Amino acid sequence: MVIRGTADARNGGDSLATDDGGSLCPEAIREQLDSVRESATWPIPRPTDESFSAETGRLHLPGTDVTVTGLECNAQYHLSRAAELPEGAFLVTGTVERATGERDDPFATDGVRVHVRFDGPASLRPTREGTVLSLWESTPITLGFSEATTGLERVQVPETVAGLAEGFSCLSAAHHAMAPSRSHPAQRDHPPLLTTGETASIPDEIARQRPETGIELRLPETVESVFVAAPLAFYLGASVTVGDRDRPVLTAAGTDVDREFSPLPGFQTEAAAMLRRVFYLDCLVRRVDPERNADLVEACSLDPEAVRALSPAGRLERYLSFPSAAIQDGLPEWHLSTHVDPSLGRARCLPFLLDKLSLVYLPDGAELDRRDLLDRTLTDAYPTRGTPATAARVEPSGDSARVRAWLAPGTPVDAFKPTTAAYENRYRYRDRGGDRLRVSVVLNDSTMSDERGAVTDIYRAADLPMDVTVTERLTRAELADVFESRNDFVHFIGHCESDGLRCPDGTLSAETLSDVRTRTFFLNACGSYDEGLALVESGAVAGAVTFTDVLDRHAAMVGTAFARLLSNGFSIHRALSLARRRIVMGKDYAVVGDGTHALVPSPTNPAVVWLTETDAGYDVVCEVVTPRAGERYRLPFGSVTALNGRRTALSVDAATLVETLESVSVPVVYDGDFHWSGDLATRLAESV
Repeated sequence: MVIRGTADARNGGDSLATDDGGSLCPEAIREQLDSVRESATWPIPRPTDESFSAETGRLHLPGTDVTVTGLECNAQYHLSRAAELPEGAFLVTGTVERATGERDDPFATDGVRVHVRFDGPASLRPTREGTVLSLWESTPITLGFSEATTGLERVQVPETVAGLAEGFSCLSAAHHAMAPSRSHPAQRDHPPLLTTGETASIPDEIARQRPETGIELRLPETVESVFVAAPLAFYLGASVTVGDRDRPVLTAAGTDVDREFSPLPGFQTEAAAMLRRVFYLDCLVRRVDPERNADLVEACSLDPEAVRALSPAGRLERYLSFPSAAIQDGLPEWHLSTHVDPSLGRARCLPFLLDKLSLVYLPDGAELDRRDLLDRTLTDAYPTRGTPATAARVEPSGDSARVRAWLAPGTPVDAFKPTTAAYENRYRYRDRGGDRLRVSVVLNDSTMSDERGAVTDIYRAADLPMDVTVTERLTRAELADVFESRNDFVHFIGHCESDGLRCPDGTLSAETLSDVRTRTFFLNACGSYDEGLALVESGAVAGAVTFTDVLDRHAAMVGTAFARLLSNGFSIHRALSLARRRIVMGKDYAVVGDGTHALVPSPTNPAVVWLTETDAGYDVVCEVVTPRAGERYRLPFGSVTALNGRRTALSVDAATLVETLESVSVPVVYDGDFHWSGDLATRLAESV
């Protein structure tokens, strides 16, 4: 590819273009401008690996995903069509993505980000090959380049049980501190990524940041033991070793801690209980919920000031000295657990689970037949009727977490179905914050146009930087192009056959898609489970699907509720769990991929309210369940705060309830049915 200078008839300036009409790759820009480029005229207000200045009147930018930032007004928008820019300073950013063939390495650099700093007036025009920047006259510009990556370190270990133990010992380098403040999510970074190779390779930075706590966890030399122990070892900052032993043992240097656990499977319950205890007591020492827990602090003789002064090993010793009975009733429900089928190859998933502080259990579940599923559905007291599911599924057992995942063979009920690909895909999207969201609503069944209109209105009414595209009756090629385009969310409304999503010219199988660049999705179509899994394996992070046939009316009810919850910051799994309360056969809906992923990360934790009418007024239960364990939230009622995961109960009179519901926008479950607070307030106000 050769760069040539041309004359731009409109502005008379020089142009940088390619002989083949394509867009410039960063390497070509660097190579061909060696003779004319100078040190940067203006600084690029973004991290860059290299920057320089040149003079031009037009530039072909690589990539079609382009954002424009007005540097003087600090306004940012996504370029979706031709735009004229006034006078002022601007920054245009585009990304050249790595080739599809490189996707085999999920942790490779995503590409090169190109920044262009210039002064307007100017124009920007998207093309099939990239974006053309035209300046009104030849003028200096500054170009900057950076790798499209957050730079997370990778720990490589041999693919052995001992190698995994060594790798897990390094992951606690993600902690900013080992004081009780480690219980707050802001004090924990994403753990280093874990890969396997012939030898161990631990970056110097990780080795320096790894805490020296004196805490050691000695395990039997089995993959199962290492997986189950990972969350506890990560949080404690413990070194992990394996050997010829039957029982795991926890020790802490300079203390009397010498705790022997039961062999598996009992070890998984005991390890989870210890993590819950240590984490919760760290929260108490941070003085979260001090009034609520005053009695517990007194019963345990817990002096927060004194405990904060202890070493990690000394604090562990102090925490383990408290009677279990004094603490057990006060522990909040844990936010997330994952049933994992352990293997050396699946170990690369563990850093993603630890980032959410998920408990890890071995896969244990009861297979449910049609009668079991119908009984489970009816006991949830949903308000309408439907058709029972036909496929046998598995209900995870053996843990009591609020949200559960099933990273194992089988189809789970009441748990989301992640895969290794889902977690790696989530890592690829780590830099997407701050851009305008791209939402695509696809209607491929005209009889379901009511849902199309309702969800489109919800997305467009959301107070978010969101571009919403609505299309109908897409062919197989057109629908494939939607999934392979850069979308944050695709809401598909239609039908699904055994061989794919129904289109006017046949069916589209997601397995035929080579490079899915849609981050999340909702396939609101009958029996779309397998298609959703295929989308995740091909590049998506998570999505909502169905197991079997669903009635069009029920699909519309779930779809509109799901859209609103998603737009209000709820995770994919949490949004679907609430939305499916609209219908009797809610168990026919499920989440594939990483269900903790949220389309719109909310600045405030989204709360859910349960409401029951009493003779004196209403009993109210509030809770927030997010993957960010250790945060506290403010209840919609009064000025009370609570630890994330804890249900808070109170009673209010009817007038207070209506006034509060009118002032907030939260989902409310009232007598088993799902409502939005404003709608329910209007209904209840009629009886006040």
